[in-house]
Amino acid sequence: MSNFSRIIGNRRFQKYFGMNLTSQTAWSVTNVAIVWFVFSVTKSAIAVTIVGVAESIAAVAATLPAGVWVDRHNRRRLLIISNGIRGASIGLLAVITASYGFNFLAVIIIAVVWSAVSELFRSTNFSILPEIVDGEELPAANGVTQAGSSLLGSASNALGGALVAFAGAALAFFYSTVGFAAATVLSFFIARRPATAVQQQKTVTERAMLAEIREGFAWLVSQRGLFLLSLSATFFNFFLSIGSYFLVVYVGTGLGAGAFVFGGLLALNVLGNAIGSLLAGRTEFLASAGKAWILAGIISGPLVLALGLLPVPLIAAVALLAIGIVFGFGNNLWLTSAQNLVPHQMRGRYFAVDGLLSFIGGPPSIVVGGILITVIGVLPVYELVGIALFVSALVFASAKSLWTLDGSHAVSAQVTDG
Repeated sequence: MSNFSRIIGNRRFQKYFGMNLTSQTAWSVTNVAIVWFVFSVTKSAIAVTIVGVAESIAAVAATLPAGVWVDRHNRRRLLIISNGIRGASIGLLAVITASYGFNFLAVIIIAVVWSAVSELFRSTNFSILPEIVDGEELPAANGVTQAGSSLLGSASNALGGALVAFAGAALAFFYSTVGFAAATVLSFFIARRPATAVQQQKTVTERAMLAEIREGFAWLVSQRGLFLLSLSATFFNFFLSIGSYFLVVYVGTGLGAGAFVFGGLLALNVLGNAIGSLLAGRTEFLASAGKAWILAGIISGPLVLALGLLPVPLIAAVALLAIGIVFGFGNNLWLTSAQNLVPHQMRGRYFAVDGLLSFIGGPPSIVVGGILITVIGVLPVYELVGIALFVSALVFASAKSLWTLDGSHAVSAQVTDG
């Protein structure tokens, strides 16, 4: 029986997968609804920038404490808490929008809460999977999870655009509230592997949070290949954040299209991510995880450049689909490598530190993008982003420890949380 067949028949994984699907559809609709809601009312790239910076700062501020909590506490319980808070916050935004209309301050405050708690969910979600499936099943499990989430996210992006365009933002927020509520319920039923399949739990001595964070940083720096991968993600995400966050402006002004086209393009990008994730799970490229990640950046640069040079809906659709494929492939191999190489008791902090390094460029990139778009226009900005992404990927390709990173060797010491 193939790993894919075993994964699909694994009842523990089925609960985890269902939780990811319901959480993903809620997240995708929320993401589209908030951005388009703000832009459609204000017609301002600066207003979109303010919301994006607020979300990014909240995520960066939350990521390191979240990593420590993931290593300290029961991970299933953290999934329940994070999904529950996200549902409650978006539900509140739905009520405010339905009752009072657009309230910019309420959007910012709730977006900050939603973004911060999503960091806790992200680190927990990545860290718990090796406790649900066997090590040799991880590539297939990540492929199925990412592909399924991406496919549903693809449809949900289109749905989010359609809901905002034809029914209003409040209904889109209500939809997300129901999705997060379903994810909260499913989180209750996620179970670990039987005790015979894993080592017994070790007692974790809680220390000062800063000491645990420093330990996480020190461990990652000592793993040169993984560290350079995270560092390269800082640069990749800086440039990609400009392109992805201001896609709403690109569609609205560069293409002269509306919310439905915006949601459709997002859907194609996420669909590509699903294709790439599944391909990674069916190949033997895990031993070349570093190469796959760098090549994703090298290939994506010219594709982003094409968005600026050829502002045609068909070109945009093909480019965004292709970008999704290459980064879906690279992300699956990165995630599986991390789950293989990082010890259980360090996993939450690894994903937190990696998240910090990956997303710390988010707020500056959104500020820079908003200013540049205001000054020189959206199409020249996409041209600059494509060139910069390509050049940065070439620079990191020269780092041997990243280029040769092998993610196929699982750590020998594994423990489970309570």
